[in-house]
Amino acid sequence: MGVMEADTVGSNPSAPALEPGKNCWRTSRVDQGGFLLSGQEYFRAFREAVRRAEREVVILAWDISEAIEMVRTPEDDDGYPSCLAEFLMAVLDEKPELVVRILLWDYSLLYLAEREWLPFTRWRNPGHPRLELVSDDEIAVGASHHQKLVVVDGKLAFCGGFDLSAWRWDTVEHRAEDERRRHPGGDPYQPFHDVQMALSGPVVDDLRELASMRWERATGGPLPGLEESPGPLTWPEAAPVDFEDEPVAIALTFSRYEDYAPSRHIERLHLDVIAAARRYIYIENQYLSSQRIAEALGERLREPDGPEVVLVLTRSAGPTEEETLGVMRDRLLERLAEADAHGRLSSCHPHAEGGGKESQVYVHAKILIADDRMLLIGSANLSNRSMKVDSEVDLGFLGDEPATFIRTLLERLLAIHFQVDSGRIRSEMRERGTIGAAIAALREEGGNRLRVLEGGCGSELQRRLADSQLLDPDEPISPIHQVWDALRGQHEVWDKEDGGSGVKRWLKAAGWVGGLVVAGLVVHRLWAGLVDQERVNAFLAPIAGSPFAFPVLVLIVVAAGVLGVPLNLVIIGATLTLGPWQGFAGGFVGAMLAAAISHAIGHHFGRPVARRVAGSRVDALSAALADRSIWSVAVIRVLPIAPFGVMNLVAGISSLRFRVFMVGSAIGLLPGIAAVTLVARQFVVAVERPGWDTWGLFGLAAAVVASVVWQVRKRFS
Repeated sequence: MGVMEADTVGSNPSAPALEPGKNCWRTSRVDQGGFLLSGQEYFRAFREAVRRAEREVVILAWDISEAIEMVRTPEDDDGYPSCLAEFLMAVLDEKPELVVRILLWDYSLLYLAEREWLPFTRWRNPGHPRLELVSDDEIAVGASHHQKLVVVDGKLAFCGGFDLSAWRWDTVEHRAEDERRRHPGGDPYQPFHDVQMALSGPVVDDLRELASMRWERATGGPLPGLEESPGPLTWPEAAPVDFEDEPVAIALTFSRYEDYAPSRHIERLHLDVIAAARRYIYIENQYLSSQRIAEALGERLREPDGPEVVLVLTRSAGPTEEETLGVMRDRLLERLAEADAHGRLSSCHPHAEGGGKESQVYVHAKILIADDRMLLIGSANLSNRSMKVDSEVDLGFLGDEPATFIRTLLERLLAIHFQVDSGRIRSEMRERGTIGAAIAALREEGGNRLRVLEGGCGSELQRRLADSQLLDPDEPISPIHQVWDALRGQHEVWDKEDGGSGVKRWLKAAGWVGGLVVAGLVVHRLWAGLVDQERVNAFLAPIAGSPFAFPVLVLIVVAAGVLGVPLNLVIIGATLTLGPWQGFAGGFVGAMLAAAISHAIGHHFGRPVARRVAGSRVDALSAALADRSIWSVAVIRVLPIAPFGVMNLVAGISSLRFRVFMVGSAIGLLPGIAAVTLVARQFVVAVERPGWDTWGLFGLAAAVVASVVWQVRKRFS
């Protein structure tokens, strides 16, 4: 069925019914709405709105950069500082009644290399009295706050995929090389494609309520109420008015957290729109790793008269993400190609050329358009995380009849990708009959275009890994969190007075022990995939005969302790390659130095760092360490309360004295390191001189160590 054909009576011709609590949070209405199709357009409209603000600017962000240069062309110069932080300060100084409130996700250490350590640090001490910056970690460990929302004076809102962050600025031209497109540090970055919406009307009240819910969740209190402003809304001149007086659905994603119930409206709404589409489904997204979304698209592709599916995705999201979400994308594209029995699938990635240079265009937009009558736009990627784990907000415009503004948006997006005018896109689609055919025809002309994005995994192992969803889990995952819960549950089994009969208690205990064994095996498998004993031995072997062997070993142990690599792994490798004395001494000295360094990190940078590592259990761990004696610290070192590195960080933020911490750690670490060294050494002897005596001694040593550990845990747990 061609994209230009009008809707006719047939199966499922209507838009999905909106059901608050199921496929949306609530329904609302937009008085005016406009699409901002580049960072330049969004930054320009944002600055204009903030300059006109009188009472309040609220920003919800996944990321924010104080040093981002928002003005990069003469026509965008508004007379205020270009840098985001300086711009906000200048406006605040100018407007004595204005307050700026920023709610920023307290991000994971995984993003430390690509984000500012502490945004607005230059203004925190003493800080501007009317700029409130709150780091929000009130979400399940392993999840992120990914909503991107700005509300100005309760009258105007910006919502979509854009953060006020580095490497977002670009123009709609997406030049392969553009000297203006640079990080705050001066490094260039690739063309960047995203979409933001400007909105007015009742929807702004609803979005501010969402912001207030998030603010209360993070701080304990909602946003202050706003008195009615005497003046009318002034729509930013930099923002187009693309439509007026349209109904809208607001859909959310939240994972379960403490007393907060989960919300999965966005996934349900996507599935409903995909099922309701009759002629075409056009998607722009950073990722494609949601198996449910891919399965839904595959079902439509298998239908003899189903819609065509056009995917515009990022070709390469970076080395780390390509090894995870990239594998998922390739596998799902492979499966979609298998489902495409009728040749209606077009998978593309934007590519820019010009001035002798070439580059991919990084797709950061999150858009789904179907049949000129349904549009989803917001912060959610087509990933399991965005559908079920992270916090997200999407807006849905769903109608039974085609809407001009939705059709025009599709044409404008394709015009950007091919650097032609919208009229050319319209005529090509009318002539060719489908979006995919029009894309194929325009692709032949060269220049900026949508290239074919091939799917397919390189090995059967990659396919199995992708199908397992381990690379993009649909539940928050934190091994530290789960192991802590398991240990706490085991403790409660024995301490609970009404725990039931002895048989029930033993069965519960067996269940916890079994769970811990499985968890241990999983952790072992994960570490074995990254760092195995042979690699450790091979790494240490070349320095075995060097006079620098001992200091190098100490440095390796320090790095392992600070970075969270299991110390026993390194100590065993050192014992096998350098001998028991150097293995023991280097392991002990390195472990103590690592403990001191991690303690200092925790002490100076505080709870934000510890929370990123240990999650919400940081408070319990801190309380467990507060005002402990030397012998208590020694015992805690032996017990599996938390990993080595986590304990060091938390000790730094607790009231535990440094001297007590270090002496207690030394006493607690000595026997453990000695035991590991002894068992490893006896294993070498047994391998080199196999016999009943050598293997017997190895077994005896291992049994003694295990017995001592068990007795200590039994005595002090």
